[in-house]
Amino acid sequence: MKKINIITAIMLSGIIGLTSCGSEEDTTDVITKDRAVVFSSVVGEVSETPAAKTRATLASTLGTDIGIMGYRYSGTWTGTTETPNFMYQVNATSTDHTNWTTAIQYYWPNTDEHMRFFGYAPLSAFAGTNGTLSAKSALGPTKFTSYKVPTNIADQQDLMFGESTEYTCSNGGNVTLAFHHILSAISFKSGNNVDGSIESIKLKGIPYVGTYTANTATGGTWAVDALPTEMPNEYTGNLSGTFLMIPQTLPSTAYVVITYKDVNSNTQTLTYSLKDQVWNAGNAYEYSINIADNKAILTPTIKAWTVVSGNIQY
Repeated sequence: MKKINIITAIMLSGIIGLTSCGSEEDTTDVITKDRAVVFSSVVGEVSETPAAKTRATLASTLGTDIGIMGYRYSGTWTGTTETPNFMYQVNATSTDHTNWTTAIQYYWPNTDEHMRFFGYAPLSAFAGTNGTLSAKSALGPTKFTSYKVPTNIADQQDLMFGESTEYTCSNGGNVTLAFHHILSAISFKSGNNVDGSIESIKLKGIPYVGTYTANTATGGTWAVDALPTEMPNEYTGNLSGTFLMIPQTLPSTAYVVITYKDVNSNTQTLTYSLKDQVWNAGNAYEYSINIADNKAILTPTIKAWTVVSGNIQY
């Protein structure tokens, strides 16, 4: 057996390293204390994130805790028959974002079996109060089912998921998890040509419930639920707000409502359709608003958190 080291790193889409393949609870392998799992992390360069605001918080590190799923299997990974039979919702914690520990120590067994790992953060977002992680008996990659974007944007969290490549247990070594931001960040700013003030911004008619499925290569996918016909959620913010929304191609029901007060203190409401616009995971879309003569132009910039350009005109 070999000691498993967990090394973590996060860049824009972070990289986390981890190791294991056997725990103190195993009876099939002889375990010695000098084979204990050691967790450490290396934080790489972090790409630009939107300025701090009173809004959902965009993460630039993995915080103080992550969750790990471990799949141990024979033969080739199919993505349809494997289960998280080795590590299921195992918490790893850190006080310095660098050194990680788990309550149980894990070890590599000396077998020709294979392992894959999936990670998620922050733990508070995956605690089961909003969305459900797939069961231990569930087949295939880890899923996060029925996540609902909170109506209060201050309650929206920057969800991250990570995946590893395949490892052979007998080879041991460090396991690397590549972490990704799995939501889209949406914010607004006042442009150079605004005759008055923008009082509020509302997103309406945007699907807000979905299921995320991890992938074994370069990030996972979202399946978005249809918008309910009765009393769908609306999301209200202002220029200091950032919305963390489910990635998707927006339907015909999606639009932005801007409440604007001109220089004479007259309040106006400007509405713009977001139909067919694409919000991708891990992108921060910042819309620059210019208003003059009762017209508005919204120019989105995409920041890779990773910033896309385009025009929205009234």
